[in-house]
Amino acid sequence: MDILSQLWSLLGLLTVLQNILPAQVLSLLHSLIESLQDLISQYSYFDIPEFNGYCGVDINDLYRHVNLYLNSVNSSATASTCRRFSLSRSRSSNCISFTIAPNHTIHDSFNGHSLCWTHQVDTVQDSLEEKRSFTLKLPKRHRHMLLSPYLQHVTSRAEEFERVSRERRLFTNNGNASYESGWVSVPFRHPSTFETLALEPQLKRQIMEDLKAFASGREYYHRVGRAWKRGYLLYGPPGSGKSSLIAAMANYLCYDVYDLELTKVTDNSDLRALLIQTRNRSIIVIEDIDCSLDLTADRMLKATTATATRRKTSSSSGYNKDPRSGNYQLLEESGRVTLSGLLNFTDGLWSCCGEERIIVFTTNHRDKVDPALVRCGRMDVHVSLGPCGMHAFKALAMNYLGIEEHSLFDAVESCLRSGGALTPAQIGEILLRNRGSNADLAMTEVVSAMQTRILSAGGTEHLNTSIEYEDTVTLTRSPQSVLTVGSSPENWDSSPGKISGKKRKAKFLVRLRSLTKSGSGRRGV
Repeated sequence: MDILSQLWSLLGLLTVLQNILPAQVLSLLHSLIESLQDLISQYSYFDIPEFNGYCGVDINDLYRHVNLYLNSVNSSATASTCRRFSLSRSRSSNCISFTIAPNHTIHDSFNGHSLCWTHQVDTVQDSLEEKRSFTLKLPKRHRHMLLSPYLQHVTSRAEEFERVSRERRLFTNNGNASYESGWVSVPFRHPSTFETLALEPQLKRQIMEDLKAFASGREYYHRVGRAWKRGYLLYGPPGSGKSSLIAAMANYLCYDVYDLELTKVTDNSDLRALLIQTRNRSIIVIEDIDCSLDLTADRMLKATTATATRRKTSSSSGYNKDPRSGNYQLLEESGRVTLSGLLNFTDGLWSCCGEERIIVFTTNHRDKVDPALVRCGRMDVHVSLGPCGMHAFKALAMNYLGIEEHSLFDAVESCLRSGGALTPAQIGEILLRNRGSNADLAMTEVVSAMQTRILSAGGTEHLNTSIEYEDTVTLTRSPQSVLTVGSSPENWDSSPGKISGKKRKAKFLVRLRSLTKSGSGRRGV
């Protein structure tokens, strides 16, 4: 009882002193007490407020990284030390976000040392606003050795977690690049992945390794003095899987996708404005680059401009004089996207205004693309996508029908060797139509479609004769599928992937009928 009475007496004395002493003296006493505690304590404390500065306007990026970091470790043993979490989920996301409940503590470890994070939430006096911060507690004796490496670890872990967990967006330009934002977006939820993509294993592995090396190459690109970007040229017939490959790349790297429609871009200035507004960690796509704009006509335009300069004609003949260079230009050149503007977009000074970006061009006809657009340094990787090979067909059969083996696979392989290959889109449509029936009907229709293609290519005169075809070497998914790194337009072959050889005759139809009959006989048994 004596101890309790003494405590009550001390509290009463403190209350009297708080009412009598001036606020300045109380603040000084409070500071002295905290200094004494810091001197005696074995730990150091670091506050990370939500906002920087006294006014609290600028968001503290380190506070956001700490929040993401603690969210990333919620499922580990570290999170078991916290008794309470706050759960939330945004309307546009399926991921649940974990946050330490106000004024609760979570323990962490780094390099064998124990650390603590406390989420401080205080109510501002005479206001409904809250003042939030994280307090880091670490051993005082090792604080100089721990603080900087640990915060770097927190930042890198938070950035990786944000990249993987954030909702990815699909952007397209709206024709108003001069305004605050020239892009509009929707959630990007394309299901294509490298696991479901109909590609040959070697080509798939090469692309994935190249993407992985690019995504982890920040220090390397900075060291060699190159902008952290990568260019891909995807070319092949319609339905060969170019768009699906782009979606798989975006899902593999967890990047946003910007679908740039050049016909909506007014001029080169708008093109640069759109580039500036793109985020890091994104894929910028220009599909059908040979059809978007008549870019190859720019070289003819320069010749016409030179002729106009010699004639010294003015705007009455359809030309304007450039006041800086004194040269004459066509009137419509100043109001459209030119080849020079697109080259600067992909590889000029403005292309380095962001980091970790991939630029992808697609085309059905590679020979129609201006060589300057696809040279080394602009389009670093050239991927040729052709009809399905056998490995790709088996991947489609597994995706659509759920089968790994079938008696008609030999017939399909014979058709592929004889020039009856179909694109992934054509095969996928056949399998999709037959998803409700058994696999035998779907496979029979695929073989019939391939046989029809062979007959249409060889002509009706070969119905009762043997079919002649060229020997080919399959490099990747098909004789026309190949990945080339650092290819130059002058080294292109007119028919990549093909190796000429002696023509040989094969009684393909007889062989196909025998395979089909043998497969039917096995099913009947």
